Amino acid sequence: MSSVIDIRTYLGASNSRLLVMVDLQENNREELARGRAFDLARSLENCRSAIAHARNTGLPIAFTRHAERCGPFERSAAWIPGFEPKRSDMVFERQQPSCYANRLFDDVVSRAGGFAIGGLIAEETCLATAIDASHRGHQVTFLNDASVGRRQQADAHSIQVLAATAVEMYADIATTRHWLVATSPRSLKGQRHGRV
Repeated sequence: MSSVIDIRTYLGASNSRLLVMVDLQENNREELARGRAFDLARSLENCRSAIAHARNTGLPIAFTRHAERCGPFERSAAWIPGFEPKRSDMVFERQQPSCYANRLFDDVVSRAGGFAIGGLIAEETCLATAIDASHRGHQVTFLNDASVGRRQQADAHSIQVLAATAVEMYADIATTRHWLVATSPRSLKGQRHGRV
């Protein structure tokens, strides 16, 4: 069984030099589990696969989370167990939906040039980040099956489809499986590079 891979998406995904995981916080998981347990489980499994792949291939990982201002301090919710950043990972806190609200994030992405993004609260954070990335000329790959949105007025599936459609105007859309293939190291064995 084979599947067709959109070459534009494949090339965009292969340019991802950074994996960005957004809002993998316990309070978000609890909120989303109330109405979208199946979608949440699928999304978190794909997030786990993307994180493991990035660590195995040496791609840097940036975790971002929303921090609430409490007087002069910021307060953030705990990470979902099993999704805690490691010492080698970057962590960016923000007070706006876009990851670019943290100036250090902008600096890191400017050096990387492109990134893949997935996580929770996709209709807010992933969309806002993709729009900001587009304005800066950064290449974004949205991992649509490694993300899930909040359930609001409409049904949950409709919100996810709407978010993915909106993100598609600013980013390449890929499944986690296609991103894994596109960012895997390739062997040069059997290829004729530079030979006549």
